[in-house]
Amino acid sequence: MSDPAVDIDQRRTGVELPPGCAGRSDAVEPSPENRAEPRVVVDKLSVRASTGLDLFGPMSFRMAAGEITALTGPSGSGKTTLMRALLGQLPSGAARCGGSVRVAGHDVFALDPAARQHFRRTNVAYVGQDPGSALNPLMRVHNLVREVAGHASRAEVLETLELVGLSAEHLRRRTAELSGGQQRRVALARALIRRTGVLILDEPLAGLHGALRTDIAHLLTEIAAERATAILLSGHDTTTVHAIATDVIELGSAVAVPSLVPDSRAPTEGTADNGCRSPELAAPVRVTATRDRLPREVPTPLSADSRRGFADEVLRTDSSATASSPLLLRANNINARIGDREILADVDLELAAGTALAVVGVSGAGKTTLARAVAGLHRTATGSLELNGTSLPLTGRKRTANGGNGIQLVTQNPRSALNPRRTVAQTLGRPLRRLAAVPRRRVAQEIEALLASVELSPALAVRYPHELSGGQRQRVALARALAARPTVLICDEITSALDHTTAESIMTLLDRLRAERAMGLLVISHDMALVAAYCPRLLVLDHGRVVESGATRAILAAPAHPATRELLG
Repeated sequence: MSDPAVDIDQRRTGVELPPGCAGRSDAVEPSPENRAEPRVVVDKLSVRASTGLDLFGPMSFRMAAGEITALTGPSGSGKTTLMRALLGQLPSGAARCGGSVRVAGHDVFALDPAARQHFRRTNVAYVGQDPGSALNPLMRVHNLVREVAGHASRAEVLETLELVGLSAEHLRRRTAELSGGQQRRVALARALIRRTGVLILDEPLAGLHGALRTDIAHLLTEIAAERATAILLSGHDTTTVHAIATDVIELGSAVAVPSLVPDSRAPTEGTADNGCRSPELAAPVRVTATRDRLPREVPTPLSADSRRGFADEVLRTDSSATASSPLLLRANNINARIGDREILADVDLELAAGTALAVVGVSGAGKTTLARAVAGLHRTATGSLELNGTSLPLTGRKRTANGGNGIQLVTQNPRSALNPRRTVAQTLGRPLRRLAAVPRRRVAQEIEALLASVELSPALAVRYPHELSGGQRQRVALARALAARPTVLICDEITSALDHTTAESIMTLLDRLRAERAMGLLVISHDMALVAAYCPRLLVLDHGRVVESGATRAILAAPAHPATRELLG
């Protein structure tokens, strides 16, 4: 029986770059020496999860200096597992069924722990999907960057931060004083300042607004070209990914395609063989990145026609809800500070039953701080808050007693928000008992109903977070919030690291839930297409202040403030 992994030729993408990224095709053409000695060689690698599911394989590809290789595919298709395999690390309980991985001349799975640690320190830099969790919350930014490059001067640290769109004013901030997008850029700066030959970036463009996403994409092309760095990245923004990548590998497709390693090569000695089958659904696919073959997506930036089209759809599907629905939430004069720095200033918002309001703004505009203030999680927030006409404390223990559990927050990083030591059933059982006061004898039944409400199988109740895909974890986090039976649900960038299909599924689910439960939905997002499709009203923040608010249709069709135009690209 022939091995499903057969030869494939490297190819160049033919997609035009986003604005500001021109010149990629000429800049990184690798030399013959680089082609002869690739930085990364993955040879017929197969990995099986602890559940018995084959994550991918056999998988083969090569990466040369100066090239960008992109992994695409739906959530749960194995992108993160494959990227971490280049570090010699697999998820807990997962097994390598066959194949090998060589990075910078090292067989990573043959290294002993000490040698593997030295290899990682000197040859490869990795930035995960939740980079904020890797940042020491007690350290300031300048120390976080210097921690991984002790030789770096202050000028070098500042230069690296400026590369990722941060400035000297960020040097003395701690992690808690940074937005999610800023944390992601600090983590990227930590990787760049090390100047390793291989750079692995899991969702580096997630959670960034349009203009910044283009800037970071442009930066990566320059790093690959100027430093002869081999970059492996993943992403769900396929338009941008196809534009900057030398090679694109799509995981989770049913199409059998060849690999980069000739069939004539014998299997690598010493590799494990645990009986992995070769599932067709796990076969990698090389995508020819021509515009007529790209998935049909919203262009980035949104064109005027796209903005009007989406806004018209929002108006059609939600025009009657706002006018006839009672007011659920009113926030007035919300202010917040971190230390002596003002984060929010005089923010007002209103949310009616069964409607959705989007809060948007560039990275660091104050969106997450506003979400945390409304949810009662920002200790120094001031202002007034009403839920169903009843005054609600912004902070303090009295909040829950006064109905504060009626406002629930789903954060942007479900992996860090879910306790890794608790099963899905345990995660959902706690709010059911403590907030919804469900009797113990009915908890199992309620857990099954909650999972069904977010379109998950009851069989997942016994799994731990690391055994779930990104989309499944996000649904579990959503189910946990729903367990409290909230009146208002706040969703902070919950689709930023999900593929388009999964993101649309999550938003369609939220759309259904808000209609069925007459729930108010507060959506924080950088995805303007998503905002246009699901949120009839819009509030734009810039430097902690509201600069535009009103009907999504009107604002997207004719944005008045520069901050809004920057979001649109």
